[in-house]
Amino acid sequence: MINDIFKEKRKYPRVELKLSAKYKVLDYEQVFQFTRTENISAEGASFESRELLKPGVYVQLEVDLEDALPPISMVAEIRWIGDIKSDRDKKYINGVKIISMPVKDEARFLRYYCDKIVEKLSAYLRK
Repeated sequence: MINDIFKEKRKYPRVELKLSAKYKVLDYEQVFQFTRTENISAEGASFESRELLKPGVYVQLEVDLEDALPPISMVAEIRWIGDIKSDRDKKYINGVKIISMPVKDEARFLRYYCDKIVEKLSAYLRK
């Protein structure tokens, strides 16, 4: 029973990755807020925000893959929220599940993600 509490629910590993991004809450007249990712996976990501976003809220997230092409765009659902300890402003970390993405962006994103997994595994094997 206690092992079920701590069981990992993710299907795909997350890669710690600080990428420039911006987000806005869907269904609101809101401008994009600049942020950065904390990590990514094949079906999700996490990013910082200054505002408290609640689970179930949908956001448009645009992430710069640093490949000289325009940022990829996705619609994602907030799944969890946590506090970030900061000396200045209160910040939150938001875990999202990707709901939809244009096909061209999805292919780029998955290639990028797979390349990062290979880099991580290669570094592990060199130890």
